[in-house]
Amino acid sequence: MKKSEPFTIAVLDDHPFVGKAMQYWLGDDPRMTLTGIFNQRQDLMKWLDENSADLLVLDYLLALDELDGLQMIKQIRGRFPKLKILVVSSVEKPAIVNMMLQAGVRGFIGKSKDPSEFIAAMYKVCCGERFLSDDMQLTLQKFAEADREMHDYLEPREQGTDISLLVHNLTPREMEVLRCYLDGMSIFQISAKYARSRKTISSQKQTALRKLGLRSDMELFKYKDYLQDIITQD
Repeated sequence: MKKSEPFTIAVLDDHPFVGKAMQYWLGDDPRMTLTGIFNQRQDLMKWLDENSADLLVLDYLLALDELDGLQMIKQIRGRFPKLKILVVSSVEKPAIVNMMLQAGVRGFIGKSKDPSEFIAAMYKVCCGERFLSDDMQLTLQKFAEADREMHDYLEPREQGTDISLLVHNLTPREMEVLRCYLDGMSIFQISAKYARSRKTISSQKQTALRKLGLRSDMELFKYKDYLQDIITQD
């Protein structure tokens, strides 16, 4: 896809460093120009009501008083369906990335990546292509395979069973693991936090899924907000 005018980029990230970095990275790139930097969703939405951009670079995790990342994506997509979205985040959990892609995000890149990869990701999404780094594509592929295996292994939850009742079957340690996992921590990080082996943490997570009648990470994250509220109360 060729375009005579540079692609226009808007950024939503609550860290001021990101906006300055983007200005620096795009300063000498004739293909793209930065037209708006925002640290609050409401300011971005007001701006988009009167202006347009080819691409929104969106931080998945903003301030605690902001919308959950997935809800924010759905709201932006609902109001501005033509706006392409590239998510930039330190949360690289495959279940979350998969849900973002299903919600209409055109690309994802971790914040640890090199600036040159950021630029390549932005340009690729601007041109109408999807972007995932090689390691994320591989991770998603492995995740899908593991998800299918777990889906076949676990019995589905009985129709009509309230998941809030099933949560009470979890042990305190299983609830700890689920709480951390839903917050974006990896099995490795949880094992380090509680000084337990990765095998133990993984087993506790799978046992918790089985008790809840959830057959995969995808099913688990569909109940993310609901489960977090229940587990926190317990």
